[in-house]
Amino acid sequence: MSYYNYPYGWTTYSSYNRPLLTYDTGRSIEPLFFNVCRSRRNQDSTTSVTVWTTDTIRELKEKVARCLAIYESSSNFFLELFDRDTYEWKRISDSNPFVTINGLNLRSNDLLSIEWVNQSRSSNQHSSPAVSSFNSTDNLTLYLCKTPLDKTDFIQLKISSASTIGKLRRKAYEYFNISAYNQPIYVSDGDYWAKYDIDMDNVTIENYPIRSYAFLSIDHAAENYTSKLPKGLCGLSNLGNTCFMNSVFQCLSNIPEFSKKIFELSNEINAPIINQYRRLLEKLWSGEHRSLNPSLLVYDIKDKLTPYNNYRQQDAQEFMNYFLNLMHAELSTSKSLITDYFYGQMQSKVKCLECQNTEIQNEPISFLPLPISNCNEKTIVYVKTNGEYRTVSLQTDASIRTVADLKACFCVQYEPSLSPNYILVVKLVNYILKTQYEPMQPLSEIHAEDLVLLQCSEKFSDQKYILCEFIDVSNRRQFRPPSILTVPSHSCRYVDLSDQLDDLLGHLCSVTNAPISACHLSWYDQSERQYKLDRNYNLPYLKSVEIEMPVDYVEIYKVHNHINNSMDRSSLKSLITDFFHEELLDSDYHCTKCSKPTKARRKSSLCLPLPEVLIIQLKRFTFDIRSSEKIDTFISFPVDELDLSEYIVKDDKNQEENNSSTKYNLVAVSNHIGNLTSGHYTTYAKNRDDKQWYLFDDTNVTKVNNDKDIITNNAYILVYVRTNQT
Repeated sequence: MSYYNYPYGWTTYSSYNRPLLTYDTGRSIEPLFFNVCRSRRNQDSTTSVTVWTTDTIRELKEKVARCLAIYESSSNFFLELFDRDTYEWKRISDSNPFVTINGLNLRSNDLLSIEWVNQSRSSNQHSSPAVSSFNSTDNLTLYLCKTPLDKTDFIQLKISSASTIGKLRRKAYEYFNISAYNQPIYVSDGDYWAKYDIDMDNVTIENYPIRSYAFLSIDHAAENYTSKLPKGLCGLSNLGNTCFMNSVFQCLSNIPEFSKKIFELSNEINAPIINQYRRLLEKLWSGEHRSLNPSLLVYDIKDKLTPYNNYRQQDAQEFMNYFLNLMHAELSTSKSLITDYFYGQMQSKVKCLECQNTEIQNEPISFLPLPISNCNEKTIVYVKTNGEYRTVSLQTDASIRTVADLKACFCVQYEPSLSPNYILVVKLVNYILKTQYEPMQPLSEIHAEDLVLLQCSEKFSDQKYILCEFIDVSNRRQFRPPSILTVPSHSCRYVDLSDQLDDLLGHLCSVTNAPISACHLSWYDQSERQYKLDRNYNLPYLKSVEIEMPVDYVEIYKVHNHINNSMDRSSLKSLITDFFHEELLDSDYHCTKCSKPTKARRKSSLCLPLPEVLIIQLKRFTFDIRSSEKIDTFISFPVDELDLSEYIVKDDKNQEENNSSTKYNLVAVSNHIGNLTSGHYTTYAKNRDDKQWYLFDDTNVTKVNNDKDIITNNAYILVYVRTNQT
């Protein structure tokens, strides 16, 4: 790795003109850099943390906690600010956890310290008893320069610190559609650019001083820098709170057959909105632009729709509905391209419970509005120290934001006598531990199905946690989640873990009726060498323990201890089922035959043929006289083959449509980030050519490496296309 002076004459980190980001409130968002004392008010030993002016005091506390490796709730400490004028420390009020940094009048390079709520706590204590010996990783946010080595214009690029330099290098060049072969990258966190060549590809990022919010650049000499871009991967400029429009345009643009039909429309038709939209689509899919200004289309829309003739934040679903209706009106026919693709029919059947009379009414629908509750149900695997494990259904709400919050919530609901400090939250893949999540890590960054809770016992300073893994002898694979053992950090003996092993063996044998002799124990040292676990020997450099069982007993165990995630109700399918379920109308129905209010049952169903494009709205916004709030409940939804067959009208009239497809594939997601007063829209969309998912954030377009990443608690509008249309 070599270092270079910045080539354009900026000599210090603070001397360049820091770029300002425009958020949809019309205000500027600026990064702030704070110095944080590693121990209370110790100005000789500090670290740094980067925040945004729109971050809340709660988010600031969480970032400081993560920076100092504090594994407790942020409610357990206050932040203090060093006043440079009076040379005094002053407590920062957090009575309103949602006040922003802007409202606190904090400045870059301010000095912060923490003050514990419990004053008897040691001033330099920054960890809890639950800190484990397993490795954990951080998610880094880097600024990728759009022009090589130019910090004035950039996009955000996120990557795990456990990733390699090679992966970071490939992601950087991938944005520009340039081969990363034999090309270096540059990283700057201050005055200089550090060069990382390909010979560093196999080294992990955490082994180098690369921190969040550092600048990243490709080589300014890279060939084909201005090469033709992939079609459709073009951002849209935010014209002042128009991110909701950008999100809708990107969603509709990535409906392949609908866009194809728009391209085919004649320019001669008297349809100014459709013509401007077609011209925008042509540029989006030309492969000649990285971003576009949609002002001509936006201004035409504002002339037609007075509610949008301002710069206030608006609802994306309402705008999508208005925009489609505008295009439908310009086509001047009762049946148009819009009705062909977006409209279906829903049948409502009401049966009077007194006279048994049934009334049937069909109504057109252009989208499916699905109510969601402010209570989220997470299905999580919980593993106890004695080997027992089960699936639990955890009720959460918007206040459960971090891993630490989740642990506390679990203990309240299932283990009230257990301290959250003795729960480790991990990710298992095929029962192999891949990641241990930090207490302050946001749950929004973790997929719900990845969460596993491992109970552990109290650990003292001379002890450590290790894994006990359970192996099927026939294939050498783990057949259940591991358990946590607490052992001495040094000079471990069999007697130090015998009681814990007896509990685990007792559990296995009680479930399978296997004799203890059927279980074979071994241990591994730090060099991954395996030894037979013998009562008479010491266990130096102990890393993990293994219990092997014959396949016959393993199969019996699996039958009795199967992890079942089917109870999870926080899914799109469960919302659709609730929407179409039969409901009782208790004296709310006026029967035309009885000529009076009666009790009745109402059942809604979808009629065939289903619409080619299914728009689903997850109703995250509630409005009433007393309050307005956003519901952040996580809803899982399928990327492929959403099947609506069970919600179709069951009668003879639908028989002729039975060959019509009832399955849908996802092509786009409109996301709302933030709250009702300060929010932002982005879009995930699947490119029709390379079949990859991309994030469209106004002018920025980045590739999504894992389809799971598009399923978040910010999803607001889901755009599905019938399988015969993709």
